[in-house]
Amino acid sequence: MKNPLSVNWLSWLFLALNLFSAYYISIIKDFQLWFVLLLAFNIILALFSAKRINNAVLTISRVLVGLLFIYSGFVKGVDPLGTQFRIEDYFYVWDMVWAIPAALTLSIFMNLFEFSIGALLLTKINAKRITTLALLMMLFFSLTTIYDAIYNEVPDCGCFGDALIITNWQTFYKNLVIDSFILVLFFRRKDIKLKWPSQVQAIVFSGIIGGFLAFENYNIQHLPVLDFRPWKVGNRLLPENPKPIKYYLTYKNTSTGETKEFLSKDLPWQDSVFMANWKWKSSREDDPNFEEKRTFPMVDEAGDDWSSDIVQYDGGVLIISIYDITKMTQLEADILSIFVHNASDAGLNIVLLNSNATSVFEEYKKKFNLHDMELYSSDDTALKAAVRSNPGLIIVKDAVVLAKYHVNDFPEIETIKKILN
Repeated sequence: MKNPLSVNWLSWLFLALNLFSAYYISIIKDFQLWFVLLLAFNIILALFSAKRINNAVLTISRVLVGLLFIYSGFVKGVDPLGTQFRIEDYFYVWDMVWAIPAALTLSIFMNLFEFSIGALLLTKINAKRITTLALLMMLFFSLTTIYDAIYNEVPDCGCFGDALIITNWQTFYKNLVIDSFILVLFFRRKDIKLKWPSQVQAIVFSGIIGGFLAFENYNIQHLPVLDFRPWKVGNRLLPENPKPIKYYLTYKNTSTGETKEFLSKDLPWQDSVFMANWKWKSSREDDPNFEEKRTFPMVDEAGDDWSSDIVQYDGGVLIISIYDITKMTQLEADILSIFVHNASDAGLNIVLLNSNATSVFEEYKKKFNLHDMELYSSDDTALKAAVRSNPGLIIVKDAVVLAKYHVNDFPEIETIKKILN
């Protein structure tokens, strides 16, 4: 006969170790052997003590895993294109370029699968199959993330979308904690029972699947309902009261080989003896505003970055973002052309950011019969992060993002004027 005290002691030890591990993941960012051993011990404990875990800890484990899966699936499902871009990163790393066209479909169903697993664990619908599917999913994720942690070929796995950025080691640690909970749920799956009628379960199941698919589709056809990225509406792109940038110059003594670094204003350039014996070697700048800057390079044909000037245009600016003109449709190009024509007639400032090579852009510009616009080059990753639409519209004034629009929702010119004023 089982001793209830020993069962409770073991159950609460298992839960306490996992909760401590989950907390410690928020602190540790890199590899630590003792922590890996602790997580391995948690998994071994789950394997050999699952049958002895009491019902209270079993329920807590199910609820925690369910909520985590719901959160993870939701923050990726709110931005399926972001998950698509992350999947594409993996395909490039794994030399699977042929699979890139399937990335969006994989994103949609991966997000749906993860969210649904969480929701079904919470409701206890079909627990036997769901815990098995969850175990298989976590096995795949654990193998993927240990590879990421060791080789760091994709620095951010996107496990929580853009809502929470963690390192690859933190991701792997997180998966090991989930593994230990999932193992207990798997071995105790027969004890997770639901008394709802089968018809009610079917309705709830269909609602979860259909509702989340509709939610993802909305976020693809429009902009994400929640924006976790630096260029979200309301964010300031430049510091309001910027601190002066410090410039440092390094000089080398021509006789002794000694090097010295000077703040530019402290350089003894009027000392003829110094200038005769010391030669410039290198320079660097220290920008104390770097952490507050959310702009990215917007480069003209000469290679000069105009990003700070563009986001501070007098009267505001309409930034058209095209991260890949070759992926635009004729319909999208027509919407863009009409919009640019109307905005130009209204005297609004318009800037086009593009990441394609100049020759490619010019070819498609002629194909789509696009209007001439003030053109700057930028990185496709930055443009994808700024607005999840190709093309997309960002309205900026005084370095603050006032509004963003998907190409399916480009506004009327009068609406833009109200926003700018």
